[in-house]
Amino acid sequence: MDHDVTRVARYVYAALAWAFVAGILVQVFFAGLGLFVGPRLFSYHIDFGWLLHLGPLPILVAAALAAAGRRQILQAAGLAVTFFFVPILAAIRADLPLAAAFHPVTAVLGFWLATIVARRAIGLVGATDPEARTTIGQWVLVALVVAVILFLSFSGSPDA
Repeated sequence: MDHDVTRVARYVYAALAWAFVAGILVQVFFAGLGLFVGPRLFSYHIDFGWLLHLGPLPILVAAALAAAGRRQILQAAGLAVTFFFVPILAAIRADLPLAAAFHPVTAVLGFWLATIVARRAIGLVGATDPEARTTIGQWVLVALVVAVILFLSFSGSPDA
């Protein structure tokens, strides 16, 4: 991959990662609106949560394009898997309330992982390693995670 493309991808990777961290904070604010201002406003938290759970996918692709390396690509994949489950845990509250109780725990762990990914993405922006490449195996992992999450996200609702 061209060094200029990698450099641009690193900026995109960092921007997406920090935008996702900000999105998580907005999501917590939406939960606060529903709890403290009025229950009808909780729909913002629900609707934004379903959108937010797909947010790590472009981060994962950007990490691969940025030649971020195995560790960062695995962390971005972990972020995608973690946030895939966050809204699902809330959606199963009627059938499995004990499992649903892990919704906020998983979100907090996901926030922690998102900040790690974002901080490492910033560290990558200034790196000058013209030989950095994403391996075929890493691309396969990225493609597999993205395909499975998109398929499961759009193949039906969890409460159907």
